[in-house]
Amino acid sequence: MAESANSEPLEFNLERGLRVQASEDGLTATIIAKPKYLTGGGDISLAMLMEAIDKAGINRDRLDLTATEKAGASIDAEVRKPNKDLNAQFEYVIANGIPAKEGKNGWIKFYFPRAQRVVLKEDGSADFRNINKYVHVKEGEILATLFEGVAGEQGVDVTGKPIYPKAIDKPSLVLGKNVLSKTKEDPENPGILLKEYFATLNGAVFSTDNSLAVSPELSIDTDVGLGTGNINFDGTIRVKGTIVEGANVVCNGSLYIDGNVESPDVTVGEDLEVKAGIKGKARGNVIRVRGELRAKFIENSVIEVDGDCIVENFILNSKILCLGSLILSGDSSSLVGSEIMAYKGVTLATLGSSAQLDTIIEVGFHYKNDRFFVEGTNRLSQYEKELETVLPEIQKIKEAVQRARGKVDESKKAKFKEVFDAYQTKMKTVELLKGKVEELKLSRYNPEPVKVVVRNTAHPGGIIRYRRQIEKITKQQSAFMMQFTSGQDKAMMMAWKPKS
Repeated sequence: MAESANSEPLEFNLERGLRVQASEDGLTATIIAKPKYLTGGGDISLAMLMEAIDKAGINRDRLDLTATEKAGASIDAEVRKPNKDLNAQFEYVIANGIPAKEGKNGWIKFYFPRAQRVVLKEDGSADFRNINKYVHVKEGEILATLFEGVAGEQGVDVTGKPIYPKAIDKPSLVLGKNVLSKTKEDPENPGILLKEYFATLNGAVFSTDNSLAVSPELSIDTDVGLGTGNINFDGTIRVKGTIVEGANVVCNGSLYIDGNVESPDVTVGEDLEVKAGIKGKARGNVIRVRGELRAKFIENSVIEVDGDCIVENFILNSKILCLGSLILSGDSSSLVGSEIMAYKGVTLATLGSSAQLDTIIEVGFHYKNDRFFVEGTNRLSQYEKELETVLPEIQKIKEAVQRARGKVDESKKAKFKEVFDAYQTKMKTVELLKGKVEELKLSRYNPEPVKVVVRNTAHPGGIIRYRRQIEKITKQQSAFMMQFTSGQDKAMMMAWKPKS
């Protein structure tokens, strides 16, 4: 026991006298010394400091040994002072991490005009301006430039744990036919490589955010049926007749039909335009359109549309899932006995009919993301169960290694490593999948305001849904608009008047 100049008894307590603390970002570690608790314990040795450093979990590879030795000498000098400030505290940085180096986001630049979706105006009416629907390019014309991005470099904190840089945007282009890729150095940024893409023939260019192709058009002067056989084509197809029942059409470009679509076996990679209508006989197969759909009418059909769905006259006894806006454009257009799900909103003249058939509209819901969410949740549950079944084997391996005191023959060591590596890979997959599932859980709903506009009449039997809000039409309603936003308790039904 020792005493200070003011006669307060001091008691040696290494844990209270020496403490090591890492910064919040993990890039520095500081030893904190309180000399009043170190008096009476003899010299402050490097071993004492290392004990505190190891206890705090600081990785010795990150330790600045010179700084640590200087800190020890300084603390020892303070402890030896006969007259101490009992409240004195000294701090010394003794370890440093390596910060992560952030990368550069990639980007894609297209050199041709890209089609625009139909936009709903403030009053709920549709803006039908749709420029550059067909984009023709010449042989040798540059189509796009891609910078794939530069990944960041991993850092390490003072405990030896990795510090990961932010994930970069790393776009890619899936190339279809008739596109040539060339790599060159960015003239403005030496050392940075760019990819340029060129058309290899005259034709129509088709693209999404991550794909690019050039293809000549396919023209069919008759119906698509027994005479033509099934159609599978990469580019645009123009049919002067009808796609008859039983025909199968896969079009990776845009599909333009002068007659009707009577077959449900139709898949379109871009836009579908039907000058007549879509006439199914039952709710069988699904017509899938990855772009915009235009038709005069739709009846007895199930359709999935990634873009806008624009119908002139009526939709009857059908189910339509739409990731854009659903627009019935005619003054007397109607939606009857159908189920509609539209991510961006709905506008139409008449909802339901005097027969009061159930007619359902749901807005603001992303049906594809919901499917991915369900699939991801099920897959995550499966992976987690698989991990649980592997855990007993992992435990047995650990026990075997302990019993062998590290002296494991090479064959067993290789087998153990294979099991551990597989387990770690599965663990990483589970963590990535958890993040994706959480992201999909939120992206099922449109964060932007969405509208339902009835320009004429809504009949009893109509139902409008948005998240947990359900509006049932129990009596005939004249023209109205409802705007739904995230977080609201209930959307108001407001009278609708077209702008002059």
